[in-house]
Amino acid sequence: MLKRMVSTLIVATIAFCSLATAAGNKFPDGDVTFVTPNSAGGGNDLIMRALIPGMKASLGVNVIPDNKPEARGAIAALAISNGKPDGQKVYINSMTLLLMPYGGIDVNLDKFQPVAQVVDDTGVILVKTDAPYKDLKDLIAKAKTSKLKISHNGVGSLWHFAAVSFAQAAGVDFQYVAYSGGGTPMLTALATGEVDIVIVNPAESKALMDAGKIRPLAVMSKDRDSALTTVPTCIESGVNVTFPVWRGIFTTKGASEAILDTLEKAVKAGMESAEFKTLAKNTGLTAKFMCHKEFTQFIDEQKRLVAVTAGTMKDLTKK
Repeated sequence: MLKRMVSTLIVATIAFCSLATAAGNKFPDGDVTFVTPNSAGGGNDLIMRALIPGMKASLGVNVIPDNKPEARGAIAALAISNGKPDGQKVYINSMTLLLMPYGGIDVNLDKFQPVAQVVDDTGVILVKTDAPYKDLKDLIAKAKTSKLKISHNGVGSLWHFAAVSFAQAAGVDFQYVAYSGGGTPMLTALATGEVDIVIVNPAESKALMDAGKIRPLAVMSKDRDSALTTVPTCIESGVNVTFPVWRGIFTTKGASEAILDTLEKAVKAGMESAEFKTLAKNTGLTAKFMCHKEFTQFIDEQKRLVAVTAGTMKDLTKK
């Protein structure tokens, strides 16, 4: 009897160890942490959470969301730039990442390895539902006589850049009010009347638009947004400005090609999942996949573009 029990325990132990070893060897060393520099409900957060189910199925391990909005996203960026080049941490961001050094955030962009682009996006100019502006022309006319408040997600950040780009094209000046954590606190500030204007992407503003708390005046894309077909573009409204927004996945520089290929396939699987397709359909996100080699070239081009406009970026930090 005792021998049978010992034998059973040995078999069970061997089986458990084999399962644990197998689980630990998947991709290639267990669970993956998915870092976002935004609070829950922001554009990056929504995309991250929609990608996770497909990525988890592809990788065979858990993919754990990790929101790090502190210090204007610097904490999240440092988690990647100071991380190990093993692919165990991935990170989602937009052009905000490339703007960080110009906004006074000490981040080494050379430590980021592009994995895949996932979205082509844009900004939508929003006001509170009961605001007196019936269209963008009304808003601009008011901004020329009063210094309206516009929120953004940190000096030199993506939505700060969008706000200043809009202001320059419209020939107005705003009072710029920074909120940490991405689009969610910015939108809350608009809905409660703390600020007059917000520019964020259509996806993260949809819930408050549907609730009747805020309304769009114009989109900053070249063409009308598929989710906001009745909303004119800035160009249609007489303001010659566009603001395309890409979003992509990164990991720490130095990861092997094998790891990058595996992560890339997992991201693509995430984009093909029902969860991601539902998010894209419901919010009007324009999905766009770009492999890590193409995305790396694209990011290098974007870095050069930002460097060329460094003078403008320095001006943004003073706004």
